[in-house]
Amino acid sequence: MNAAFSRGHGAAGQRYARGTYLFRQHDPVQGLYRVETGLIRLSQLTPRGRLMTLRLVLPGDYCGEDALNGGYYRHHAEVLTGSSIVQVDPASLPEGAVLALARSLGRQLGRVVDHEVSLQSGDLRLRVVRYLLQLADTPLGAEDAENRLYVRATHELLAEGSGSTRESVSKAITELRCAGLIETGYRHITLTNLAGLRALVSLADPTPASKETDS
Repeated sequence: MNAAFSRGHGAAGQRYARGTYLFRQHDPVQGLYRVETGLIRLSQLTPRGRLMTLRLVLPGDYCGEDALNGGYYRHHAEVLTGSSIVQVDPASLPEGAVLALARSLGRQLGRVVDHEVSLQSGDLRLRVVRYLLQLADTPLGAEDAENRLYVRATHELLAEGSGSTRESVSKAITELRCAGLIETGYRHITLTNLAGLRALVSLADPTPASKETDS
């Protein structure tokens, strides 16, 4: 057994720098990974060579679930921010950790479903806004000196998370900037009109209660 494996919660995490990988698509499985701090992106390379974001793994969540079946990882696990990660041997998980793993995967499945629905509804500008708001609630989001919310994200990252191309996303970002909803800088986007961005999403995604009222 790999000496780096943890048997459950409480083990010290290993530090990973932004831009490194826990594993890559088709690597032999080495175990589960639990995110203590930071943010991990799971992505998959399509047969056409296009990289697609599958889900984001938040602090407290697990990834590398292919280790439960053995074989190979089916996607990349990229470190988006400096992170502390614990590698876990799935065969040595105590009962409490198994329940935590199941809950983590359940939460992530819900986020995957929401993300898939987002990709299938609305124009690209709306999908980009939804993804920006999602990223703002992760370790990629922060506040500047003027207490304005911003997201550390490139156009390429937004394209891979919104099912589009970098060129198309750049056009959508320009439209949002011209509308006064955002400001752009090097590798970050400031959400200057957060209420306006949320209103765009609310108009396109009415709550169940409003749907019943409209009907």
